[in-house]
Amino acid sequence: MTGDSVTTAPPVFVLCGARSGSTLLRFILDAHPELACPPETNIPALCAQLSSVWSLIEGGSLAADRGEEPPEIPDAAITGIRSTVDLMTSSYLARRGARRFCDKSLGTARFADLLTRVYPDAKFLCLYRHPMDMISSGIEACPWGLAGYGFDPYVAGSPGNIVMALTRYWNDNTAAILAVEDRLPDACHRVRYEDLTTDPERTAQEVFGFLGVAPVPGITKECFTAERERTGPADFKIWHTSEVSPSSIGRGWTIPAARIPPQILAQTNDLAAQLGYVQVDGGWGTTAVPRDLRTDVEPVAGSNGHQARKPDGGIDGPGALRLQRLLTTAMTRLDGGLADRWGKRAEDAFGVVVSPAADGGHLRWRIDPVTRTLTRAADEDEDDGTEWDVLGSDRAWEAVLSGSLNIGVALRAQELRYCDAGEEDVPIIAESRIDLLTDFLGLAAWPVAKFAKGELQ
Repeated sequence: MTGDSVTTAPPVFVLCGARSGSTLLRFILDAHPELACPPETNIPALCAQLSSVWSLIEGGSLAADRGEEPPEIPDAAITGIRSTVDLMTSSYLARRGARRFCDKSLGTARFADLLTRVYPDAKFLCLYRHPMDMISSGIEACPWGLAGYGFDPYVAGSPGNIVMALTRYWNDNTAAILAVEDRLPDACHRVRYEDLTTDPERTAQEVFGFLGVAPVPGITKECFTAERERTGPADFKIWHTSEVSPSSIGRGWTIPAARIPPQILAQTNDLAAQLGYVQVDGGWGTTAVPRDLRTDVEPVAGSNGHQARKPDGGIDGPGALRLQRLLTTAMTRLDGGLADRWGKRAEDAFGVVVSPAADGGHLRWRIDPVTRTLTRAADEDEDDGTEWDVLGSDRAWEAVLSGSLNIGVALRAQELRYCDAGEEDVPIIAESRIDLLTDFLGLAAWPVAKFAKGELQ
């Protein structure tokens, strides 16, 4: 089969950044009988390189940066690029028994204009994910240091602040994809990770409708079969996945937004607003997780609904139940030396909160050492007058209370969050209050001498 014989169906290009759910979208596309979507090929970047080589041979002008497409590309170069790419993809299509090639490569948005010259009828799927969830996923994928995925130059530009580095990466990639939507609205279809995971069947059928291929009911359950090529760059977790799940939505709630400079955060929120995402503000991570990270849809209930998922066990999961028992026991120890060890610090009412990502609800206990009362509430809008709170998911509390996760490590990793309701949000006071909570819960035997009455007042 030659390149000239495979020009009937325009190719499909996924415009995406890293950690946006692009491998899941690739699996769904590749499962359609008319489509074939291999692992990342970097064909768009190859087209740019070929345009430079062909332009050089044709005597045309070259781009200032090597590897970028020239400012003017001769028609002969465009014809040659298409012939070269068709020659490669036709063989793949024949092997897969499909008629339309799909490409999922990171950073494709910057080559979109060139691709439309090579393939005037090309279609673009514009994939997005909430910025804080993307940051969380990026950190999870690179636990030993951010490398690969295109992160490297951003890390080099923001040494010591990986949250800012990944925010800048999200901003640049998202702005580039949105710009393609603006220039080529008829050729683009928007897909959000949150739509894809909370209502996968409907989202997939909307994609197929845009591409002009037949709907395939049940494709989001069948896409995890062995026919999907499990090689090349991809989301490492998908090799061990058997169904589409929204369980990763909201994990960015633990990312410290304060690490993002105001000017960069303003750009992030502007882009997020264009995509229908909730804003990242001063309250990020300090209250209950939102029911949905999207502002333009109602939470979808059901087996695939964000409202229905309970990855952390719900507000009455194992962590909450263990916390309830431990708090009840701790109240009996209030007269057993806590006040003597902590002095005035033991007079402030404080809250302990389980805030699962499951349904946006939360469970709160108010502890008042002065009145010796423990109050349980589940109303996130209740103002119960606490001076400070510590909140975390059911899973995080279970890990801390069972001894498998040190409370200090949990706080540094943002698995637990300390929130000050007053004007004393300074490190030494915050640390002393966490020490008090640890003492109160009986998680460590704190030396009485260290916390003598006058020391922390």
